[in-house]
Amino acid sequence: MNSKLRLDELLLSKGMSESRSKASQLIKAGRVMVEGSVVEKPGFRVDVESRIAITGGKQPVGRGYYKLEKALEFFSLDVSGKEVVDLGSSTGGFTQLLLEKGAKRVVAVDVGKNQLHPSLKNDERVVSLEETDLRKLTLEMIGGSVDLVTVDLSFISTSSIAREIGKLIKDEGLCVSMVKPQFEAGPGRVSKGVVKSRAIHVEVLERSIEAFREAGLYAQNVTFSPIRGKNGNIEYLLLTVKKQIYADIDTWCIVDRVFSL
Repeated sequence: MNSKLRLDELLLSKGMSESRSKASQLIKAGRVMVEGSVVEKPGFRVDVESRIAITGGKQPVGRGYYKLEKALEFFSLDVSGKEVVDLGSSTGGFTQLLLEKGAKRVVAVDVGKNQLHPSLKNDERVVSLEETDLRKLTLEMIGGSVDLVTVDLSFISTSSIAREIGKLIKDEGLCVSMVKPQFEAGPGRVSKGVVKSRAIHVEVLERSIEAFREAGLYAQNVTFSPIRGKNGNIEYLLLTVKKQIYADIDTWCIVDRVFSL
């Protein structure tokens, strides 16, 4: 006999929603079908092997969708009509959300090949630059400076390419960058792929803020990612602007908060 779970819990466990609350919203909106029938009660118990589908909207092509979704909401960013470069686009989670939010054009850049979802690769608003070294990206390659750069990189320190990122952005333009301590902390400070020290997290955030500042991108706000990285790593979202500003960011407070969740 198959075991059963609440429908909202099952959506979360299957990766079809980023949280139980969002799963509950989908269910109450009548967008969730179980074995071909709409179920509108989040607490309805369902066999874990049941066929489940979400209707009335596109499903995210990558986990990055939820990361950027939080950034846009938390930082109150409007990307409608904007030209954007998505660095480390992978399957296109960031790119998908940017288009849904009205971005005029997205240049999806990745060092890999054949990763971008076909629905995005075939979208006339998307320019796909595959097998591209981010450190060698030029304004000519992206069609001129842009309003916003989004960054979600792995196995490389984002701080190390802050200057290259800054060159792509218009004056007063923005950058939303993932900050991943496991790739920023340095040798000997990561235990089995995970950074467990709060002090190292704070150091990584402050060093990242400084690296971007030196590149002409000034920190405006920071929050933590709603989704942990592989191996359970806590990651962050950093908002910077190509304009000299000062924002009082309490990195210890941010780190303490996410560690306490």
